[in-house]
Order: sequence, then structure tokens, then C-alpha cells
Amino acid sequence: MRTSFYCLFLLCCYTYNNPKAQSKTEHIEKLMKQYVANDQFNGIILVAEKGKVIYQKAFGVADYEWNIKNTVNSKFEIASITKTITALMIMQLAERGKINLNGHIADYLKDWPAETGSKITITHLLTHSSGLQTDIADFPSNGNNFPDIAAKINEDFLSIAEQVNLIAKRSLLFEPIIEVVCNKTYEEVLDSLIIKPFQLNQTGYKDHYTIINKRAVGYAETYVGYKRGRQFGIAPSGGIFSTAGDLLKWEQALYTDKIITQKSKEIIFKKTPFVTGNGWKVNENFFNTNSSDSIKVVKCTGGLPGFTSLVVRFLKDNKTIILLENIRHITYKHDEIAEAIGNILYNKPYKLPKKSLAKEMLNKLQSSGRERAMNLYKSFKTNFSSYYLNETEVNSIGYFLLYNLGRKDAALDFFKINTAEFPKSSNAFDSLGEAYMENGDDKNAIENYKKSLELDPTNQNAKKMIEKLTSN
Repeated sequence: MRTSFYCLFLLCCYTYNNPKAQSKTEHIEKLMKQYVANDQFNGIILVAEKGKVIYQKAFGVADYEWNIKNTVNSKFEIASITKTITALMIMQLAERGKINLNGHIADYLKDWPAETGSKITITHLLTHSSGLQTDIADFPSNGNNFPDIAAKINEDFLSIAEQVNLIAKRSLLFEPIIEVVCNKTYEEVLDSLIIKPFQLNQTGYKDHYTIINKRAVGYAETYVGYKRGRQFGIAPSGGIFSTAGDLLKWEQALYTDKIITQKSKEIIFKKTPFVTGNGWKVNENFFNTNSSDSIKVVKCTGGLPGFTSLVVRFLKDNKTIILLENIRHITYKHDEIAEAIGNILYNKPYKLPKKSLAKEMLNKLQSSGRERAMNLYKSFKTNFSSYYLNETEVNSIGYFLLYNLGRKDAALDFFKINTAEFPKSSNAFDSLGEAYMENGDDKNAIENYKKSLELDPTNQNAKKMIEKLTSN
């Protein structure tokens, strides 16, 4: 079964380092060079303490077609961090009396169907608990001709909002609301409330057809190299581009009352039942301890097919980590990088990254053949100091071999490795069952689907496949 989540690594994926032996800057440099050497980072990193930059560096390529390198002034799409900035704009307008956080959609968008417009509040939108469905259509760029699908609402979501998944399309509603209350375009309001007051001169809100000096090209990693990332239209959920330097200016302004008041900050930085509340994710215990050294952090993240971004703020001590990439990697590494840097900043042991065994095996398979690839796995079993093994990566490569390259034999090898290394994973056995089925081995397919169902009795796919194969 194909899955999109990332599981825990099988074994310790790193080596520990003692940050007291060298300066923080030296340790961050050592860490990032290893990520770059492993092809796990391509972009900009900025680390600051009390607003002072202690480490900033550009890695990799901004434009592969022209082989133009990234610089610290490269501009990146910040994706869903746009939501965080939009949420701040809403809080600013609330402080000025233009928006009521407890007000409803229908109060501002008169053409919105009253049945749902009278139930969904601004706070519901800010906390992604509006109940709007994931298949909501794009809103028009002007006018009030809202699609009928935008009126749909699941009544249960309003009473059990903590179960709602983050849906970017909800933030699109803020654009017409902001434009109605300000009688200006979203871009004009962004410019007047955020960009000009804080001199974010390298930040903007422009479509992909506009020529922007030093804007990086977005790419997506595949198992056969990089390709250009699919472009989306600009929106309040993901349309801003910026630099690491401008993002530092913006987040440092949040330590003052220049953007929003302390009362508003208490709202946006309060831990909520939601994955993302008011544009921020809150972690009360960064070091996962029960002792006094636990640190509260807030972060905002972004991801598009060609870009990923992360801003982490250690509120008590005013420490900042900013990561901007113009490659959307198959395996997300930003949280892992931020955890290591956080440990460095607080003089705690941290871990250096390792290479992906699954990707290395795929490369070896394509360059030297199946036997050499399996030999690499066998060496990993006796010495895993250089590699990590990740269930989702192995599963994903197995499907790539099965359906993209037509290598059914090699696909079976990868899926068998997954069941051997992750014997409690229902999904691993489900995928192996599918590979056997594609190879015409119904007996082993049924056996593995049954094992998958045994591990997870709710696996409807396994039930369906067993019925299909036993009825033949």
C-alpha cells in the first residue's frame, strides 16, 4: 500500500557530537556540510541569537539550467509561512476594529451562503477548524462569485475541531475578507501592514510570470533526478517570496509591539489542540524532557512542490533558526536539522546525519545491478555507521521499481527488506502482497495480505485484495 507519511528510522541515524568542544558556528557548519554532502539540503540557513546572526550560509543551486548558485540574497517561495503572515494581518486588523475574531464569514462576505456563513467564524479560519472540505475550489481573484462547494460544511467539525486536518484552501477566504474591510487588494494591505513598516525590501507577493531579481527556481526531487516543481497561483495561503534576512527582520519585530500587541501574541502563541493554530505550531517541550531545561518553541513551516521553508523561534531566549530550500526533497529533513541546531545552541549533544540506504541501493541497482545492491544491504546489516534505513523510503522505491521501471524482481527485493526490518508494519506486508500479485504469485500475495490484515484488522485494502485473489 502506498503511504505519504514518514515513519521513524529503524536504527540510530546519526553519530553524536559534543558541542562544547568547538564554537556553535563551527558545529553548525559541520552539521550543514554533512547534510549537503548527503544531498539532503539545497538552500539557505540562518541562525541568530537575540537578533544577531551567528551563522548564515547559502548551499547548492538556485537555477540548474544555468548552474547559478544560491546566495544569501536568493529569494524563495515561503509557501505556507504566508499563512502565518496572513494570520498576523488579521490580528492587526482585529486590533484596529476592522475585523471581529468572533465574527462570521457572512458578516464580511455578503454573497456567502448564509447557512454556513453564519456558523464559521474568523477564529475557525485562523485555527483551521472551519470544517470546509478539502476539495474546495479556488476562489475567483475578484468579485463575489463563490463556488457552491465553498458552502459545504461538515457539522461535526465545529464541535470536534481538533480533528480537522490543515487545509490550505481555508486561508484563501482571508483575501476577500481583507479586501472588503480595507477596500484594497491583499497585496496592497500586505505592503502597508507588513512589508513597508519593517523594511522587508526583498519580500513580495507576485505571480510566477513576474520577473523577480534573484528568485530561485523550485525543483522536486525524484528517483531519477530533479525536475521543475509544479507552480501554483499566488494566494494568502502560499504566495509570498522572501529571503532569510527579511524573515529574520519580521520575526524579530514579533518581540516588540510593532506588529501586534502582547495580548494578540498570547493568542497566536498559545498551544491549541490543532496542528497549526493561528499560523503557528507550538512545542512546549523542545528537548522532550520533564526537567527545567525544557524549552518552548513556536514554528511555522511551508511546502510547495519546489520549495520548503521553516522558521523556529525559541521565545524565552530569542534564538532563531530559518531554513529555506528550493528543492522539495522526497524525505523531509527540516525538523531534524532544526532539532540538531537547537541542541547546538543549548550546548547539548547533537547528531550528524547519515545517508539513505534505500536511495544508495537504488543507485547501485541502476549502475551495477541487483546483486551489488543487495550486497550493500548485507553490509549495512553488519555495519550501519554510514546509513539509515527508513520504511517509507524503501516502500516508495519499491513502487518506483514496480510501476515506473518495470523491475518486478528488484521491487520484490525492496519490499522483502521492508517486512524483514519492520515486521510489525501492516503496510510493509500489504505492499509485498501487491508485488507478489503483480508477479503472478497469488499464493504468496494472499499470505502477505493476510499478515497485513493480522497486524491491522482495519486494513480495508488487504481485505479487498484477499477477496479478489481467493475468488479467482
